[in-house]
Amino acid sequence: MRLLKDSPCDGPTNMASDEALLEYSEEVTLRLYNWQPACLSLGLFQRFEQVASQAPQGVPFVRRITGGGTIYHINEVTYSIVGQLGQNGFPHRLRDAYPLIHGAIQERLAVHGATLKAQPETIGDRRYHDEVRCFASPAADDLVSDEGSKALGSAGRNRDGKFLIHGSLKLATNDWDNQVAIGCGVDEATAQNCIVEAFEQISGVSCQVGARTPTEVNGAEKILQARYGDDQWVVNRIGPRP
Repeated sequence: MRLLKDSPCDGPTNMASDEALLEYSEEVTLRLYNWQPACLSLGLFQRFEQVASQAPQGVPFVRRITGGGTIYHINEVTYSIVGQLGQNGFPHRLRDAYPLIHGAIQERLAVHGATLKAQPETIGDRRYHDEVRCFASPAADDLVSDEGSKALGSAGRNRDGKFLIHGSLKLATNDWDNQVAIGCGVDEATAQNCIVEAFEQISGVSCQVGARTPTEVNGAEKILQARYGDDQWVVNRIGPRP
């Protein structure tokens, strides 16, 4: 399994990089990354006006091609995984991938003393109409504290059996999520290692640090310009086929 460990990038660059992997990669790829500057990412179907009315001032926006609520990408490790459903240890249905991935990450974090548990049932505003924050409405199998504060959530996209899943593993809360988010209980390097080990456990193969192909690099540039370089995508969800 190819492992990409990227330097922090802005929101549009990060999202274009992930979409290019979904579009062009020919191998299972795990990507670990962060955000500079810190960024708010909207879920695919969220209304920009609702998010903007509740968002912290001065923080830039991007829109994902995956669903869910708005995530403040700060104090976290972000991962994306691209592969084929039904292959390399992944289930045939996208929705079955979340408990599998979260459970494997939970096991690895527990080795280092983290005490997170799986959210037993979906709660909160799942359409994110009144409460736009992703971490304020834990879904079943998200990782949470005993008090219910959320530390890990994911969202995915399926294109004809090839999938992209985004995951946000918090290292600490922030001044927007406040008590609804909680750190996972380990430092950044340990969190990254736990994510890698979890996907190795799922797939049964080891991760090898690799590089993007020229096709993926060029594809990311094209996607960046066609979609994420235009505010119409963020505000009105206008752009190429997502």
